[in-house]
Amino acid sequence: MERCFIHELVRKVEFGCIENGQPNPSAIEGAVNAINVVFGTRLCPDVGRSRVIHLRECYDTFNWLINRLGVRWIPRPKLVLVNEALWDVIEWENPFARAYRWDTEPAWDELKIIFGQPNNEPIHNSDDDVYADPLKNPDEIVVEIIPDHKGSW
Repeated sequence: MERCFIHELVRKVEFGCIENGQPNPSAIEGAVNAINVVFGTRLCPDVGRSRVIHLRECYDTFNWLINRLGVRWIPRPKLVLVNEALWDVIEWENPFARAYRWDTEPAWDELKIIFGQPNNEPIHNSDDDVYADPLKNPDEIVVEIIPDHKGSW
């Protein structure tokens, strides 16, 4: 049901049903009605509003995580690369980020459309923090050694 709800929200947002960076009430109600028709449920729009609040928290947390210095997001294989020691700091700063330590946000592409820009990628992309995309260039193998906080390798 969650995937259906997200899919319907994306359709509504693409048709312009958006206010202040999130779906407007008619988009939420339309997505809830679609779920009711497809799954034969009787959900009220309040359920849709609470799901949008939850999805917004997922979007904000994952967006904060992948735009953080020291974190690398590779969209194609959906990998989040972070130094193990940095995870402790990240989890202390934002406990909700713990959900992404072992898994990524499965609906990230859709959440970007609903709450952000469709092609929103991480802000920081310095030359020393570049990873090769193995799917784009299979002949290039990149091995990265990330130093710990003590400066040793």
